[in-house]
Amino acid sequence: MGTVTVRRAGAGDAAAVTAAYAAATADEAVNAWVMGSGEVPPELLEAHFSAYVAAAIERDEVWLAGGGGEVWTVSVWVRVDSAERIEADAEELAAAAEEHGLAVLERAALVARTVAAAHPRDFPHLHLHSIATVPWLRGEGAGGALLAERLRLADEEGLPVYLEASTARSARLYERAGFAAAGAPIALPGGGPELVPMWRR
Repeated sequence: MGTVTVRRAGAGDAAAVTAAYAAATADEAVNAWVMGSGEVPPELLEAHFSAYVAAAIERDEVWLAGGGGEVWTVSVWVRVDSAERIEADAEELAAAAEEHGLAVLERAALVARTVAAAHPRDFPHLHLHSIATVPWLRGEGAGGALLAERLRLADEEGLPVYLEASTARSARLYERAGFAAAGAPIALPGGGPELVPMWRR
């Protein structure tokens, strides 16, 4: 695979990050449940990922790992100073679901509201919203390198980090990075996956 470079993404990376993020999260447990078996209009899917990545780069932190001009792993980090931020994000998604009337957006809003209700009120902290690697480069160390670098910076800032692991396997991987399960699992309604809340104090 070669040398892995880890860095924070900028506006000029948006297109490459969007493409990698869409490919990397297609089979992620929560995302796969949200998408369901129904057909999602390609133009809607593309618009959603483009808008999400652009907003995350502008107001939060998007980090990437890659090499040779390609993006292999993408992660989104949110600095949380109050519960209002998490709740506002959920309501924004709920408003989009109501506007478009699509089942996929309704499920996404349901997930966002459920996760927001369970989000810890310990402030401030860093929320690892998501991290995913394109399928053909998993197991090569890019995700681990990215996670280690951002956690190193969090340690320098003295910031605890919170996340919701979507599978038992990912929870075990996070444990190796210093996270510990905290609180009851978060059960997504309607038969969705069960999330494991985790802290790295």
